[in-house]
This record gives sequence, C-alpha cells and structure tokens, in this order.
Amino acid sequence: MRDAEDEEFLKKLGKKIAELRKEKGWTQEEFAEVLGIHRTAMARIEVGGTNMSITMFKNISDKLDLNLSQF
Repeated sequence: MRDAEDEEFLKKLGKKIAELRKEKGWTQEEFAEVLGIHRTAMARIEVGGTNMSITMFKNISDKLDLNLSQF
C-alpha cells in the first residue's frame, strides 16, 4: 500500500514523463511501442497509477535521451 507522499511523487513523475514525451512529439501509443509496453500501461505510468520498476524508469529515461538524475 502506498502512502499519500508516494502517490504524490508518482503523479509528479508521471506528469514529467508525459511532458517530456510530448516534447519529443510522441503519442502515448508510439512511446509505449518504443518501450515495448501496452498503451494502457503507459497511461497508468503518466497518471501515477503504477509504481514502475527502476528498470522501466531507466528505459524511459534512455528513450527520452536523459539520465535518471535529470528527473
């Protein structure tokens, strides 16, 4: 179970990922395909509805041409 602080963190992180994805000109579906996940999984990440693995977070940052510390 997540506490309110964790939920807020995931929402902020998801919002940042969505902003960066849009800056690259990718739709959710296109970015999900690049990541090898379903669009609905990408949607859950972007709204903070899932606590993704560190491996997925690294994959997202790599595809956005960022390192993890830039988040």
